[in-house]
Amino acid sequence: MYEFSHSWPYEWIMDDLYVDECPFCKERSVLISLKKENIQLAKEGFKTHTVMPCCHEKLVIVNMDDDYLWSDRALR
Repeated sequence: MYEFSHSWPYEWIMDDLYVDECPFCKERSVLISLKKENIQLAKEGFKTHTVMPCCHEKLVIVNMDDDYLWSDRALR
């Protein structure tokens, strides 16, 4: 089980994945660019990497559920 401090909420708007606020620079409404294949792999528990477009910080996603991204480091 992952710690809640390593999670960050996300939402779907149309076919795009957004976080309400970047966990690193606090930019609002950030579009996360992940391919559908990578999203499926993350939901299966495989590590997926993405770069936040606002601050270029690397985010390692270790798991995803329907509401949260789970990272390998604390986001809260």
